[in-house]
Amino acid sequence: MKNIKSYIALIVILVVSNSLFAQLDRSVQPNPGPAPQFEIGEYQHFTLDNGLQVIVVENHKVPRISYQLTVDVDPIMEKEAIGYVSLTGSLLRSGTTNKSKAEIDELVDFIGADLNTYQNGMYGLTLTKHKTAFLDLYTDVLFNPTFPEDELEKEKKQRISGLVSSKTNPGFIANRVGQKLRNQDHPYGEISTEETIENISRDYLVNYYNTYFKPNVSYLVIVGDITLNQAKEDAQKYFGNWQKAEVPKHEYQFPNKNVGTRVALIHKENAVQSYINITYPVNLKVGDKNSISAALANDILGSGVFSARLIANLREDKGYTYGAYSDLQKDELVGYFSAYAQVGTEVTDDAVHQFIFEMNRMKNELVDQETLDLFKTVRNGSFARSLEKPQTIARLAYNTLKYNLPENYYPTYLEKVEAVTKEQIQSVSKRYIDPNQAIVVVVGDKTKLLDSLKKYSAKGVVELYDIYGNPVKEKAKISVPEGVTAQSVLNQYIESIGGEENLQNIEDLTIVATTEMNGMEITQKTYQKAPNKYAMITSMNGNTMMQQVFNGERAIMKGFQGEKEIIGDDLENLKIDATLNSELKYDELGVSVELEGIEKINEKDAYKVKIVNPTGKTTYNYFDAETGLKIQTKQSIETPQGELTQKQNYYDYQEVEGVKFPFLIKISGMQNMELKVDSVKINTELSDDLFKN
Repeated sequence: MKNIKSYIALIVILVVSNSLFAQLDRSVQPNPGPAPQFEIGEYQHFTLDNGLQVIVVENHKVPRISYQLTVDVDPIMEKEAIGYVSLTGSLLRSGTTNKSKAEIDELVDFIGADLNTYQNGMYGLTLTKHKTAFLDLYTDVLFNPTFPEDELEKEKKQRISGLVSSKTNPGFIANRVGQKLRNQDHPYGEISTEETIENISRDYLVNYYNTYFKPNVSYLVIVGDITLNQAKEDAQKYFGNWQKAEVPKHEYQFPNKNVGTRVALIHKENAVQSYINITYPVNLKVGDKNSISAALANDILGSGVFSARLIANLREDKGYTYGAYSDLQKDELVGYFSAYAQVGTEVTDDAVHQFIFEMNRMKNELVDQETLDLFKTVRNGSFARSLEKPQTIARLAYNTLKYNLPENYYPTYLEKVEAVTKEQIQSVSKRYIDPNQAIVVVVGDKTKLLDSLKKYSAKGVVELYDIYGNPVKEKAKISVPEGVTAQSVLNQYIESIGGEENLQNIEDLTIVATTEMNGMEITQKTYQKAPNKYAMITSMNGNTMMQQVFNGERAIMKGFQGEKEIIGDDLENLKIDATLNSELKYDELGVSVELEGIEKINEKDAYKVKIVNPTGKTTYNYFDAETGLKIQTKQSIETPQGELTQKQNYYDYQEVEGVKFPFLIKISGMQNMELKVDSVKINTELSDDLFKN
């Protein structure tokens, strides 16, 4: 990889210089100069007797070497244990017959290296002077993994927790359902669930590793401060004894192309926003003659640059979203197109229309030369910057050999970009950007979207799916018994937990609860004093992390970042939440209640009561129709990742001085945790000092 940094600098100078000269006279279109060429380093290739193909790219500018091993095997159907292939890769470096995970981590840190493993290989980076120690470790991880049971269980819990957290994330749901629907009967369409991850045993990992991790289907790319002769010597020494074996091959039919647009809707109750993902499979491989022009076409449509059409339309013109994007992914088996954004529920209909309009516009109109030149410049700059990473050089060298690309394919990449014409952009758009074969996946409130989305379906039908991409049928509504109202449900709840008289006798309340996060215990102490004083102190290992205090008029929050006063709607909502037994005082607090029906919650019939504060904050409480107890609270919250649904499920009601309290609260949404109540104390004459702020 000779003089690569010099060539990158030259590219940047050329791009900037061209931009500056273009500003001298905007009325005159300058004639484009010849596209610059650059070296990515000449790769050299040899094969060991066991079939391992080794690629070497020399670069002696920096005293470091990277090693990327790729096991090139067909994907497999994981069926009832979806996720085990990925877990095999993740746990490859979690312990060997010679070292524990902690010892591996310690050695990697000691020599200042990087070492990552994944489902089809591993990547490492080390200083040249530590090459021997690093290769000893690298091959120990590759050849002697033990897949420890304890590490497997820990990783399974983390993944299940992540899935539970993401259940209310509309972007995550839309992407997964889109992945499943566009890849029917193909491994790419398998999505993991809590159940499939729970089904994974160590045997799955061991069997996959023993079957597929073989040298005769693998590539080793070495990039950096090493000579070809030294690489040959090291490869033979460290990888030469790796035993080859026959590896199973699998073939799958390319997913069927849709004839006409489909609409798939995943219901998210009372959502104020919808997540749109328009997607379908494409047959576009690395090195395809259309790949560069197709990438440019997608850049123009939805790269995220402010001049991209989806951003210009949906954000700048319509103001529907913060960002609208598209992806066109290459793959040797099944690539895909995807266009996506999160928008308000009330504009979902038109947002889908604008997506389809812009996709068709790419097919039906020639892009203007100025726009094309802009996106060529952006792509060239991005490509040049990527060459600073050894992983990029390794990937390009690997692609060149694996896909039998011309040796100058990547060194002349900028030249190929510059050669793309407006006519080629339109041609590839007609081939790869086609809403008529798309699945329009929408996560949102079906009660507000169902009818308006029908017109986008070629068959006039909106298909309903759950968050796992399984078809759902409309459930018959459970009728509310005559005479039952929101107030009667609340009255039954009050009676079920102890009655109005016992609740009115509570002057103060102290609740201590604990949970675990990342192996550390968190304690939450909540104090309330009539009529509406409130304090909550959250601590970890005895150290206060956060403190919220409301004295009935003023509220503050204290944390690691200092002190902040709570004001506006947040303060008004806190006044209601801080009120002891607020359900008894909804009228005087200005809170409205509405009974919206009966739903199944944890297999129980539950009355759904809509609670609306004067600020407009809306919460849904669910009360067991049989016992009257509150079993769930649900509300939508805004986060940097978009709108999420936060749920609290209540279990194990226990009586304390005549009043029942839930002693187990399971929280899901932005964070997932189990809050176990350790103690509830009533009327302990709490001091007002607790609520000073």
